[in-house]
Amino acid sequence: MPFHFNIAREDLLRAINAQQQITNKKGTLAILANVLMEVENNEIVFTATDLEISLRQTVPAEVFEVGSLTIPSKKLFELARESGSPTLNFKEGEKNWINITAGSSTYKLAGMATEEFPQFEQYNEEDLTEIQGEVFCDLIDKTIFSVATEKENMYNLNAALFQQLIENDKTVFRMVTSDGHRLSIMRRETEGAPLPNFDKFILIPRRGIQQIRKFGEEKDTFQFGVEKKKVVLKSDNAILVIRLMEGEFPDFENILNFIPKESNIFINKILFLESLKRINLFTEDMFHAIKFELGDNQLVLTSEHADFGSARDEIAIEYSGEKLSMGFNCRYFMEALQVMEGENIQACISSNESPCLITSEEDEGFLGIIMPMKLS
Repeated sequence: MPFHFNIAREDLLRAINAQQQITNKKGTLAILANVLMEVENNEIVFTATDLEISLRQTVPAEVFEVGSLTIPSKKLFELARESGSPTLNFKEGEKNWINITAGSSTYKLAGMATEEFPQFEQYNEEDLTEIQGEVFCDLIDKTIFSVATEKENMYNLNAALFQQLIENDKTVFRMVTSDGHRLSIMRRETEGAPLPNFDKFILIPRRGIQQIRKFGEEKDTFQFGVEKKKVVLKSDNAILVIRLMEGEFPDFENILNFIPKESNIFINKILFLESLKRINLFTEDMFHAIKFELGDNQLVLTSEHADFGSARDEIAIEYSGEKLSMGFNCRYFMEALQVMEGENIQACISSNESPCLITSEEDEGFLGIIMPMKLS
């Protein structure tokens, strides 16, 4: 039976905006560019998938006739975004065409039958545990910037490692990311019960991490579960399923054991970040290389660009160790400092060729490691 319903523009736009971020990916199946729209009693169920990430959302609607069809998500999003009408009317016509009325505007949009649309991933409700949205968002915000991109061609690092630890009878979540040049670790205690059947670690792909961050926005809590090859997130009106990556992650625990933990540099975060931004104006675009020169209570930053010139900046710090000179990627420091909390940071550098470990007493769970680079 052809469907027919009215839906609020804001509700439609909110749902389709999330859906088209999943479907807007080049794939081998044409139907994956579509969103499945299942019109039921007083609600519409929208489903999108790229076979790795699947999102199902339920939106209230005034339904006259039920039915289902798949619709190009990008075009539907653009239509809803540009519409000036608070309500849109959808009515299915012949041969999978959809007639859409929005105020004085009318549209005719080509749909596709639902038979070829992939089945939504099944999951076990018993594996789900309530967790705090703010905790998961904080884990992601403090680590996602150092996940390797697909361009960097490091398969196992195109994901975030997620662990559950039990410490002093408390549940602690830890997220770890690295692109081979830096390492970011964030840990947070959670008030909820431990996740069942989860005692090792999982690798959540970069795109999956991005979707989890969006899913957790403005949610006090949601249900979260880990199964053999996927994670499941569930709220009152949405379900997100993400397939996990397989493989090993670098032994970051071993890396930490070889880096001294005792900080020997104390520096104002804002002054440091502002200086880095200025120095970065004269770095080469690919490597963002800058020179660090550590002396008695002073850090000198310099950079040089073959076409534009050079820059030099001095910062007062607390440091009384040996004079050191080394190169770093300026962008790596900037991205870490931008997510760290607190007015001051502590850093540890033991030699001209050692990594730099950064922490903050006001951001207890965060730890960053940045590898040095050779300057020509």
